[in-house]
Amino acid sequence: MPEDGEDKKENKQTDLPLGDPVNAEPVLPPVVPPATKTPFQFNQQINIQQIPTRAWEKLSADQIVDLTKTIMQQIEKSDERQFNLSLEQAKSSARTQRTAMIIGGVVALVGFSAATYLATQGHQVIGGMLATFLATVIAVTIGNRGFQ
Repeated sequence: MPEDGEDKKENKQTDLPLGDPVNAEPVLPPVVPPATKTPFQFNQQINIQQIPTRAWEKLSADQIVDLTKTIMQQIEKSDERQFNLSLEQAKSSARTQRTAMIIGGVVALVGFSAATYLATQGHQVIGGMLATFLATVIAVTIGNRGFQ
């Protein structure tokens, strides 16, 4: 067991004065959005920011009308593109659902046909189990479609 004097010497050697910790991560300034009077969504749609008032003052009346028409045409094209995209998504979803319903109907028909065949060939228990399973799956599927 060391004496008290030896402990104090060891503590003095390990207690070295440390400077302030070094910050390795750079501090980034906060992001400030541009000051505009129009809504952000509108600025994104026409892909321009707020036009300075000095620029408007330098434009003639015809130029202002032409610029306004150009902005409106861009908005109409963007809306038409969004509408067409939504229309295509709806058509694709309807095709997928219709295909799934047809395939499900064929599987159910084949399954019930197999259950009927098994039941007529003397395998009533297996046919009953298959028919019960198919009826349960169909009921759950139809029930889930009702909640969508």
